[in-house]
Amino acid sequence: MIPTLRLMGTISRVIMNEGNQRFAQYGLNNNQFIYLIRICEQPGLFFSQLADQMKMDRTTNYRAVQNLIKKGYVVKTTHPDNKKVRCLYPTKAGEALYPELHAYEQWCADLVTDQLTPGQRQVLFEDLSLVAAHVQQGIERPVK
Repeated sequence: MIPTLRLMGTISRVIMNEGNQRFAQYGLNNNQFIYLIRICEQPGLFFSQLADQMKMDRTTNYRAVQNLIKKGYVVKTTHPDNKKVRCLYPTKAGEALYPELHAYEQWCADLVTDQLTPGQRQVLFEDLSLVAAHVQQGIERPVK
């Protein structure tokens, strides 16, 4: 299974590196484009929700979002009911860039699956979902 794991890592790195190169012209690097996609698709997302979705630690998540704020793509507001919670929204600049980011994500999805039948795509999704859930459970369990 090590070769399979390495292939999954290779696919992920190739897609991330390509995205970083494509969006460097907008000042987006270190996979910040992925954060911006999530914030545009879910305006009002909490910092903690974003970190959970990205499967990143809170510090890395915070730094990435702070960079997006500095670059003018995201704003942070206080939640109206809970002053401790910060909500994230795309700015007009972030919203303007979103169609290009989404098109890239769609292009990647098409590239990865264009040689698969619809049935194979479904099986791949189900298998990877099972693996992701198992890995998450394994990570959350204490080491013996």
